Amino acid sequence: MFQWFKEPKIDFMKPRRFFMTLSAIGMLAGVYSCVLLYQGKANLGTDFGAGELLRMSSVNAVEIDKIRESLKSEGFPEAQIQQVKDDSSKSYKLIIKIKHDPTKAVGGVGNEVLDVFNKAYPDAHFTLDGSDEVGPAVSEKLRDDATKAFIIAMIGILIYIAWRFDFRFAVAAIICTIHDILVILAFVILTGREFNLLQVTALLTLAGYSLNDTVVNFDRIRENLKFLLKDHTFISLVNLSVNETLSRTINTSLTVFFTLLPLCFMGGDTLKDFAWTLQAGVIVGTYSSVFVASPILVEWNLMSGPKANNPS
Repeated sequence: MFQWFKEPKIDFMKPRRFFMTLSAIGMLAGVYSCVLLYQGKANLGTDFGAGELLRMSSVNAVEIDKIRESLKSEGFPEAQIQQVKDDSSKSYKLIIKIKHDPTKAVGGVGNEVLDVFNKAYPDAHFTLDGSDEVGPAVSEKLRDDATKAFIIAMIGILIYIAWRFDFRFAVAAIICTIHDILVILAFVILTGREFNLLQVTALLTLAGYSLNDTVVNFDRIRENLKFLLKDHTFISLVNLSVNETLSRTINTSLTVFFTLLPLCFMGGDTLKDFAWTLQAGVIVGTYSSVFVASPILVEWNLMSGPKANNPS
């Protein structure tokens, strides 16, 4: 493995309270974003907000990017477009999700979109096969299901790490993961990005990524607790462990960072927000494994006494 530092001796725990305060502010921003989300004041996609689902078909295929640009120029900038492959049919089929506009009549959006397509692509001969209203009840169920999925995941993480490591480690990992979710949620909501099921997927992916990074640090701390406890204070031992895994942390983060970079700038409109969310999550997840998870263990140890119990 490529080593960025030969034998790093950075005192990560010295400014821990500054970074913990900074992280607390980020979490408050995330809580505020949750309030906006549940009040419906965020930029909700059709997955979580009311909208209309259009089923359209045409004789000839048209590039998705061209369709997306046409809808943008005609007042539908947040339309989600998906091509449906049907081997039994020779026609070109699309499913289009449009956010609800209270100024427009129910069912009128489909005819507007059809007019846009027939005007821009007369040779394609688009037809409107049907439309469905996505009401608040469906959106609320999706939102609640997403919340339940996250809570179940957190409970599973808590049980596993408490069994595999120690209860203190489990609590620190959960707080660290919740910190990352709240900070990234604040990034998505407060920057006006559309919140949809794809963003929920990104948040759950980042929870796993952040947890993996945290567990690597915790595993090294646990190993050092077994063999080096007599020669180090708990703070110096945590510092040693973080320094020992520093090159691995940087290498992993940079690999993911540079993999996502092309998607952030050259990906389609649907993927760009998803990629930027993941990119921000990589940065926050790397930061939190060093400046949130480990400092929580240190503060817990200081409150519990001068020495930490050796976890099994």
